[in-house]
Amino acid sequence: MFYQNISELFLLSVRRFPEKTALIFEGQRLSYSQANSRINRIANGLKAMGIKPGDKVAFLFPNSMEIVLIYYAIQKIGAVAVPLNFRLIPREIALLTERSDSSVLIYSSDFSQKVSQASLKDSCRTVSCKKDGISSYSLEEMEAQQPDSEPELFRDGEAVSRIQFTGGSTGIPKGVMRTHSQDICELMGEMLYCKLGSSPDNVVMIQCPLEHHGGHSWFTATLSSGATLIICSAYDPEKILNNIERERVSYMLLLPPTTYMRLCEYPGTAGRDLSSVKVAQSAAGGTTPEIIRKMKSTFPNAEIYYGWGQTESGLGSTVILDEASDARGDSGCCVGRPMPFMEMKIVDENWKQLPDGEPGELAVRSPACMKGYYKQPELTAKLMGPEGWMRTGDIMYRDRRGYFYMLSRKKNVIKSGGENVFCEDVENVIKMHPAVQECVVLGVADERLDEAVMAVVQLKKGASLTLQELQEHCKKYLASYKKPLYMETVDSLDMDDAGKIRRENIRKIIEGRR
Repeated sequence: MFYQNISELFLLSVRRFPEKTALIFEGQRLSYSQANSRINRIANGLKAMGIKPGDKVAFLFPNSMEIVLIYYAIQKIGAVAVPLNFRLIPREIALLTERSDSSVLIYSSDFSQKVSQASLKDSCRTVSCKKDGISSYSLEEMEAQQPDSEPELFRDGEAVSRIQFTGGSTGIPKGVMRTHSQDICELMGEMLYCKLGSSPDNVVMIQCPLEHHGGHSWFTATLSSGATLIICSAYDPEKILNNIERERVSYMLLLPPTTYMRLCEYPGTAGRDLSSVKVAQSAAGGTTPEIIRKMKSTFPNAEIYYGWGQTESGLGSTVILDEASDARGDSGCCVGRPMPFMEMKIVDENWKQLPDGEPGELAVRSPACMKGYYKQPELTAKLMGPEGWMRTGDIMYRDRRGYFYMLSRKKNVIKSGGENVFCEDVENVIKMHPAVQECVVLGVADERLDEAVMAVVQLKKGASLTLQELQEHCKKYLASYKKPLYMETVDSLDMDDAGKIRRENIRKIIEGRR
């Protein structure tokens, strides 16, 4: 590959569109040349601190311009970016900086107290956004004191560019190592499948966390294509709608799909001019025909993209949904066909490819797939197979048209009376019920079946639902043995900041009730 550093694609945009707006956040605007100037000052400041190629630099920020600027500064000098979830508690911050061997932690001053309580190792220096009396360095002073000249660009496509920690909802997070070449392949595949590079006039708005893989993928693809990136600090319907109208947003990424439903049902949405939106992307949760209908009604000119992907695979699959599309097969949620540069197949435990229609584990192969888990070679080896194929831990099947359907995470399969019940398959059906806002399906102990299906349901405001009504609904779409035998209602479901339900936390709460 000609490009050996992911920041080279950003620099192409800097040279092509120096005065064009690159970043918009909370009323702040930076052109490509202004953003690059700040990136260079941070990069030169890190070099002055003694940061060398291969050194790990962690950063802890909410959605902001700083995430983008710090990331590219790290990439230019060949260090390794370690983005951290800003919701981490002090113990977790210490754990992940230690696990990643981070030499530096750069953090928002909003988190000064967290960092002071984190008990970081002496080998990990800290840089606060503004001087806070805790760190010897501040990003503000670094930018003021350093030149904005281009640092010598590090170029090695096979070098690790970032360590991306996975969600870790079922245990200690794993550090996914991704190289420059892998991330370049990923963003090129993304730009191709949604035509993001078709025009530099595109304006992209991202609401999901930038430090997550999905947010990272979209912001790098946006800035590599020369488009304008609008960063949302959080879900705020008024700000989102104002941005769409004022900036003429053409691409938007909201996670999970229920976020679009919330926006569509927001009273202030009616009457807004949302005609500029031509692509509405979502993932990280099942969709329903109701969500699709409301999205098409709210964004009449938009194609609705939905798909599957993970940090380990880099790329994934995608499908364009509309009111007439069959988003479900006999079971499962359709996640589409492979993106460019991605191969997918369904295999059994022995890596034998299974025929169309038969459920098994999804395996993928791509230049965008991860290098491995940082300092976890045994865990890496469990995923890797012959000829470059990698297991994903997701149970799917493929239909005769080549579309893939998500059934469940491998660990989320309920063995009920000898039959396999896929949690996500049942969840997708339950969410089609008009009374249901959100749900999670769990396996619980049962004397007769050994394990039975339980639905934990968050109802829409003012709605009611009985177990019998839910069972009758499920029997319209699923074999009878898949219907929930138990149901609990909750005021809200515990979710992380990517909109994914913390399944194990819900399980503990329910087990405490039984």
